[in-house]
Amino acid sequence: MTRLLMLVEGQSEELFVRRTLKAHLAQYDVYVQPTVLWTKRLPSGGGHQGGVSNWNQILESLLPLTHDGDAWVSTLLDFYGLPDDFPGLPEARCAGDPQEKVTALQNRFAAELNHPRFIPFLALHEFEAWIFSAPDIVEAHFEKTDLANQLRDVVQKADAPERINHGATTHPKARLKELTGRYRETLDAPELLEKIGLARIRAACPHFNDWLTRLEALGKEAL
Repeated sequence: MTRLLMLVEGQSEELFVRRTLKAHLAQYDVYVQPTVLWTKRLPSGGGHQGGVSNWNQILESLLPLTHDGDAWVSTLLDFYGLPDDFPGLPEARCAGDPQEKVTALQNRFAAELNHPRFIPFLALHEFEAWIFSAPDIVEAHFEKTDLANQLRDVVQKADAPERINHGATTHPKARLKELTGRYRETLDAPELLEKIGLARIRAACPHFNDWLTRLEALGKEAL
């Protein structure tokens, strides 16, 4: 059995891991436990979770996971909206291929943490991009005529779901809110991704597929 601790950005990502990713990875003898990133801890205990505004918040939530003796550690954070002080981000904001930029950021992330069982992952460009993998399912979910065609048009112009861009009004979540009129992140995202299924997501999203393939392989490495 391989244990995998995963730092996730918010509640919707946590629900996706628990409802969809956990059962899939268990088939590979990999058992994942998500932890929501802390944005503020109170001296009296508790605090606020979800989202991220600086690099130290990521480290403060991630480092305790790396102290767990034999567990692997990964992340599910968005490339879009990373804090300004995230290592390597200024270079990643320059012109270039998004896949190459996010891969370079993950490599820098791994170097900064310097942990032998750390597998960094940044969703390209955002967790919600995966929802664009199946426009027909999204249309049925929201019961909105012609929504599938509108979503396909967004994907076609971007060239792929994961390439829907960084713009303040055009990132994947913003597009879903505009096109559906009632997208609710913590309710709709986990349900939609469960309906879509990992096979369709990984077929449309190669960066996600690379990560999932690496996580599946952890079970074999433990043999």
